[in-house]
Formats: sequence, structure tokens, C-alpha cells
Amino acid sequence: MGAPAGNLSSSRAVVRSGVYNLFGFFASAAYMFLIVPVAVSYLGQEQYGLWTTIAAVTAYIGLADFGMSTSFVTYIARFVTTGQYDQASRVVHFGLLFYAAVSLVLIAGTLALFPLGFSVLRIPAEQALVARDALGLILLTFALTSTGSVLTNALAAVQRMDVVNGVASIALAVKFGAIIAALEAGWGLRGLLGADLAVTALTVPVVVGLTRRHMPYLSFRWQGYDGALMRSLVRFGAQMQVSRLSDMVLANFDKLLLARLSGLSVVATYDFGSKPAGRLRQLPATAITSLVAAVSALDAEANEDRIRAALIRSTRYLAIVSAPLFGFCIIFAEPLVEVWLGPGQTMAAMALRILCAAFFVSAVVSALSMISIGRGEPQFQMRAMLAQTVVNIALSTTLVLLFGFYGAVTGTATATLFGALLFFWMYGRKVLDRPLRVLAGILARPVACAVASGAVGWIAFAGVSALIGPAGRGALAVALAASGAMFLVVYAGLLLWSRTVNADDAGFLKGVLPARVAALLARRA
Repeated sequence: MGAPAGNLSSSRAVVRSGVYNLFGFFASAAYMFLIVPVAVSYLGQEQYGLWTTIAAVTAYIGLADFGMSTSFVTYIARFVTTGQYDQASRVVHFGLLFYAAVSLVLIAGTLALFPLGFSVLRIPAEQALVARDALGLILLTFALTSTGSVLTNALAAVQRMDVVNGVASIALAVKFGAIIAALEAGWGLRGLLGADLAVTALTVPVVVGLTRRHMPYLSFRWQGYDGALMRSLVRFGAQMQVSRLSDMVLANFDKLLLARLSGLSVVATYDFGSKPAGRLRQLPATAITSLVAAVSALDAEANEDRIRAALIRSTRYLAIVSAPLFGFCIIFAEPLVEVWLGPGQTMAAMALRILCAAFFVSAVVSALSMISIGRGEPQFQMRAMLAQTVVNIALSTTLVLLFGFYGAVTGTATATLFGALLFFWMYGRKVLDRPLRVLAGILARPVACAVASGAVGWIAFAGVSALIGPAGRGALAVALAASGAMFLVVYAGLLLWSRTVNADDAGFLKGVLPARVAALLARRA
């Protein structure tokens, strides 16, 4: 019976997994960037809005898993660290059986109740049959994805994010090609979702084989029932569920509200702005999801000093990376959306700008979220996210009724900022003294550098635009690329000048890089 490779809590393992997570993120972001204009082109904005609305409905249905997915990573990492492979196997068995049962109940119940749900959302009668078929296909895809996620979470628990992200990236590439073929054949929304389902079904057995290969110490034979373990998993998952509910509300409540009050086309416009903002929010956190497994291992060793150091360093790096990303999108929202989708999307650009301002803080705070999950203390995040959900629903509903589209965006942005700061204050006190003051100190220099860089970038954008002239989206893309390059160069220079990045960071980077890469950098220095 083989042992897991590598030290799960080592900085090198965390950084290595983070790099692969970023690779997977960029593959997913590229898929989103390409599929949205393609889908709008083939389906039209009304049908795209229908797809978005159904996806929002099924996202809430996904809460029926009781938040179990995160608990799998935490508990498997802990059991593998301590050599309790039978217990790790029991977690996998419970997850597979649990998701299979939940999926069957969801498919039957949701399809039976769908006429009532779509009546509440005022889906046009002529769209009812397409909506029903689309809902069924999305539910089947959810069932396969959820069941397979047990195994991908097991791989994530032992820092095999190279495998997880490699499979996911290849699947996205195949899925994109299959969707193009289905749309070209004239199969519409049903064809798009059918292609998604087919590729997902083909991916599951691949994940099974890779799990057996990379985690040979896991047994797929029934290990017996452990009531205490199952209760711990369910309790942990239930607390995490509130955080997931908050994310669902954040991403989808406004869409459902706008679908009822303003129509499917407005939902599509909101999605054009919120989708890239939400994806950008995930980028920094994606790089540090491996902290969950690492902190779980450190917690099993009762190593509080390394946990605290990991929090400070991760939060600093998230701020340094996030500030230019969100700052650039805030400053250049209109040209970015125009290059992506064409002219006439002013409302979507404003939504992107408003949401990015709040999502920046949420992204930086995500390091503390990973720490709380890894330590098996999700109750603090649960309380903060419950408060965020209440604020989001109340504020968005009120503001939508008063101001329409922009009320939805403002309500969500305000609730996001409130929830992030509340969580950092509540749980941060367990790890840091005066956590909000620490957070403000961490954010100050990267934000100042991003603002100054943005001003230089905007001057470069205006200059290149004047030089090229109004020559369409291609010329706009060139101007954006030039201003983006100037933005990053100035930002990097300001980071070094202000000593936001220092010798300690260089030493850490040298320690976690592969030996060959570190030697190459040393020779070039």
C-alpha cells in the first residue's frame, strides 16, 4: 500500500498546487470568455438569458449537497497525514453514496415542481418546453459532476492539483468543440447543454482511473460504517453550507429578481457584467485553495506559528496580485466589455466596475477563509456569510424596486463588502491582533500602487487610441494591450520602490521554486 507523495503542508507543495490551480483557472476563464459571445451569437440574448436563469435556479438546487464537498478535502487530508487510510476511504465511500442519493431525489423533485418555479419567474410560454428540457440536462450534468467531485476532492486533499486541473482543462477544450458542433447543427440550447452532459459523462471514468493510480492506498471496497465520522462530516458540511448559500445568493439572486421584474434580456446584461467580475474574484483564491489541505495537516500537528505566518503571507500576496487585476477592470471596464461583446453594453460595463470594487476585498479575505476551513472551524464564516445573505436579499430587493438594474448591482456589491469585513473581524481575532487594522495595512500599498499605475495606463490608452483612431474592436484591443503593459510595468516598479515586495519575499520564492528554476534565475540575476 503506497504512501502519499510529498509533505502536504510544505510551502513547495502549496505553491506547486497553486500554480496548477492558476492554470486550471485560466483555462476555465478562457472557456467562459469564448463561450459567452458564441452562445449569444447562436442563441440570441433572450435564449442566453433563459440559460442564465435556469443555471441560477439549479445553482440553488445544488445546495442540497449540504456543503459536503469542502469537508471531504479537510478530512481526507487529515487522515492521509496521520496514515489513517481506512478512514480516508470511508470518507470517499460516504461521498459517493451521498451524492448518488441526493442526485436521484433532486432530479425527480425538481422536474415535478418546475412548472410552478418557471411560473413564478414569468418565463414566457413559448420558452416552456425548451426550459424544461434544459433543466433536465443541467440536473443530469449536476449529478455526474457532484459524484465525480468526491474523487477530485480526494486528489486535491493530497495536493495533486496537477491531475485535477489537467483533466478539467482538457474536458473544457473538448466541451467547447462539442458545443460549437451542436450549435452549428442547429440544436440550440438543448444541443449546447447536451454536449456539456456528454463530455461530463466521459470525464467521470477518467477521474476514477486517475484516483486509483495516484492514491493506491485508498480502497474502493466497503470499509464499514463509522457513525461518528459521518456525523462529523455532515456537521462540518452543514456549517459550510451557509457560506455556499451566501455565494449562491451573491451570484444568482439578482438574476432571478431581474428575470421576474425586468425580463430575460436584462438578466443577460447583468450576467455580462457579473460573470467576469465573479470569475476575477475567484482568481486569487484559486491560487491558494491548497492552503486547506496544508493547514489541515498543520492543525493536526498543532503548529500555530506556521498557520499564522501562512495567513499573513497569503493575504499579502493576494492583495499584491489582486490590486492590479481589479484596478485595471475598474478603470477600463467599458473598452474591455466592448472588445469582448461589441459596442452598446454600457450597463454591463458599469456592473463590472461596481462589482469589482467590492470583490477585490472579498478576494483578499479568502486567505483567512482557507485557514478557517483547514482548521475545521467553519462556524465563523457561516455566521458572517449568513449576515451577508440577509443584507444581500434585503438590500438588493429594495434597491431593485427603487432603481432597477443598478439597484441590483449596488445591493450585491455592498453586501459583499460587508460580509468580507465582518468575517475578517470575527475570525481574524483568533489568529491576529486587531485584524481589520492589519488588513488595512496590507491593502494600503498595493491599492496606492494600482491607482497610480491606473492613471499612467489611462494616459497610455488615450495616446494609443488617438494614434490608431476609431478602427473598431481590433484597434481597441491593441490600445488595451498597450495600456495594460504600461500599467503592469509601472505597478511592478512601484511595488519595488515602495518596498511592498522585499528581500524576504524573494527568499521565500527561491525556497519554493523547483531547484532548476531557482538555479536559472540565480544565473540570470
